[in-house]
Parts: sequence; C-alpha cells; structure tokens
Amino acid sequence: MLLAVINDLLRSPSGVAARCREDADLRPLVLGSLAAIAAGGALFGAVLGIPRGALQATYAGAKLPFAMLAALVVSAPAFHVLNAAIGRPQPFRSTVALTLAATGRAALVLLACAPGLWLAMDTVLEYHPAVLVASTCYLLAGVAALGVILRGLMPGPRGLFTAVAFTSVLLPVGGQTAWMLRPFLGRPAHDEVPFLRARESSFADAVHQSAWSAMGHYREDARFWDAELARDRLGDTDPGEYGRAPR
Repeated sequence: MLLAVINDLLRSPSGVAARCREDADLRPLVLGSLAAIAAGGALFGAVLGIPRGALQATYAGAKLPFAMLAALVVSAPAFHVLNAAIGRPQPFRSTVALTLAATGRAALVLLACAPGLWLAMDTVLEYHPAVLVASTCYLLAGVAALGVILRGLMPGPRGLFTAVAFTSVLLPVGGQTAWMLRPFLGRPAHDEVPFLRARESSFADAVHQSAWSAMGHYREDARFWDAELARDRLGDTDPGEYGRAPR
C-alpha cells in the first residue's frame, strides 16, 4: 500500500488531488505522504550534512523532515481559510491531506536530487555554491508540490488565486522555519557541530548573502569599504579595525 501511494504521488498527481477533493480514502494517502516526507527529508538533509561529518549528517537528517512538517502546521489552517474564502470550501481533513500529499511529492523530488547533490558537494561545490544548489533543489520540489495543490483546487482563476495566496504564506513560513532549525550544511570555519545555531538575520537575507558570497563578494568586503568611505568623509587617516584591504 505504501509503494502504491508513493507511485501515485510520483506518477498520478491528478489522481491524488482528486482523492483529496472527493474526501475519499485519505488515510492511506496521509500515511504514505508522511512516510515520503520522513524518508525524503531525512536523506536529503543527511546529504547536506555529510561534508561536515556523520554528526552533522545525523542532525540535518533529523531536522529537515521536522522543518517541513512544522511549516505545514502553520500553513495548512491558512490554506483552509483561503480556500473557503476564495475558492471552494472543503473539509479540513481534505485540506490537510492535500498539503501533506503535495509535501510528500516535494520530499520525493528532494530524494531524487540527493545523489546528484552529494556528488557535486563531494567534488566541485564549496559552501556558498552548495547553499544555492540546495535552494534550487528546494525550488524544484516546490514546483512539484504546487502541481498537486493546483489540481486539488477549483479550476479557473479562483483556484489559481488561492494557490498563489497559499504559496505567499507557505514560502516565507517554510523558509524561516528551516532557517530557525539550521545549520543543515554547517559552516566550514566552525570547529564545532551545533544542533541549532544562535538566531541571526533571516532566511531571505541568508539566501541573498550566499548569492553574493558565491560570486566572491563577502560581507567583510562591504564592511571594509563602508569604513573606508566613512573615514574619507571625516578626514580620518587611521586605518582602524578595517584598515587592511580584504583578500
């Protein structure tokens, strides 16, 4: 039964969405989706942590499925309200089943991406490019999940608007949840492997900074040139803390 559900998630998203719309035979679908989230999230998380060793891989593999489910705890009720207000009211269990099925399909996409990501991180990718590639894998998984969501909503503009509204809730909630549970990769400069990192900045700022760092523009560079500009304006010739040009 589990393999049948996984096969449906991969090959028949329309059939899965129809089961959710019709509120029919949801228990196997929910259990299979939870199993897919657990397996796909754990293995993808473990791949993210492998470059830092077995402990980081264990931590990341345990945290990623939890992060995916925690985001749904906040987003599923919002999705239910949006669907009732904009599209077509459905039982709450149907909404939960649809979001779990979509997330299960996303987890299976992450599982499919894991071997390629592992190979790339082991051969060519350094920390910041690895963050961007992992984010791209998340994007692909999100597109796959969105396909299930769209098929489970009312056809036409109302269903599309409901999906867009739900996505606008899920993306920041999911991203920030994962950010709060970091590290998954682990920074190479850190000697220790913490289970959680101290709160700082936000998920959006981290993706932006990683994009700049992947191109060779680091935050320390910006701090140096900001300090240089301030000293030029004040006529200060003391190099101070950032007096040496970054390398």
